[in-house]
Amino acid sequence: MFTIAIAWALFGDQPTRRSLIAAGLIVVAAIFAGSPASVPPDQIPLLLVSLAAPFGFGFGICVLVHRLSRIAPLARMASVSLGSVIGLAPLILSSEVGEILPESGDDWFLVVGFGLVTALIPQLIYTICSPIIGAARTAVVGSIELPTMFAVGVLAFGEVITGAQALACALVLGAIALTQSRSTRTVTTVISKEPER
Repeated sequence: MFTIAIAWALFGDQPTRRSLIAAGLIVVAAIFAGSPASVPPDQIPLLLVSLAAPFGFGFGICVLVHRLSRIAPLARMASVSLGSVIGLAPLILSSEVGEILPESGDDWFLVVGFGLVTALIPQLIYTICSPIIGAARTAVVGSIELPTMFAVGVLAFGEVITGAQALACALVLGAIALTQSRSTRTVTTVISKEPER
């Protein structure tokens, strides 16, 4: 919802009916999966502050799609990751070296593997594909994270999915399927398009 609203307000990217329905399905899925009614009243302000994260992600997707499409993919990835580096810098600078660096070769292997599988490769795919498929579809397809996390929890850690979580997964997958029938822009179109002023 944040991505669609920001793309519309700042970049004139008119939302389609399908993208609005898909976004609504994802919001309902988040409500089912997260059970916001179970949040204690004194933690509601913290919950509202946490909405800064999807706002930031939505703004980042819109800028990536509408302003950074002419920059080389690795440069785009570096610019997207810069915020994370800046955000983590105080934590790294205030920590002891032993708290940051892995102790053994096996730990280094895990860190490098984790970095490649969960950061480098997904970020590269994200920065290359987002300008091609557009802001709304990037946001909706990115919501596959929820069913993926549930699947990893079940397959790798033996977790049990509740009925509400299964319904949330179905809603997210429905939202993604709904947006897939929309035509995509080609790489040539994205690169040659003049940015809107």
